[in-house]
Amino acid sequence: MLIPEITDRGSHIEVLIGVGILRRADFVDFLAGVATRFGARPILVVCDDPQHEVSLEEAYRIGVAFSRQLPFNRVAVALRGRKSTELERFTEFVAANRGALVHYFDDVHSARNWLGVS
Repeated sequence: MLIPEITDRGSHIEVLIGVGILRRADFVDFLAGVATRFGARPILVVCDDPQHEVSLEEAYRIGVAFSRQLPFNRVAVALRGRKSTELERFTEFVAANRGALVHYFDDVHSARNWLGVS
């Protein structure tokens, strides 16, 4: 998937992306733009990611970017096609230590539950 699909679900914003977008340096910039456009609501990112993982450096960079650009938005990233790893937990840890609320999930249902949306 090359072009993200953004859907306003009322209670939250849902963004459907491919792994190429998740790994881009401007991924969090993109989400910050979505938050600005649609308002401060929870964001559910659904990523079709069959086998890819981020590097430690990418995980750190993404965590810092979340805290700088989305400090008050709850962001859930549901990875379809693989299980989350310790690198995603590291991203969460880096973001949380700087005040951001981001969490990675292995399925969309769990991500929606964490956001408190249906």
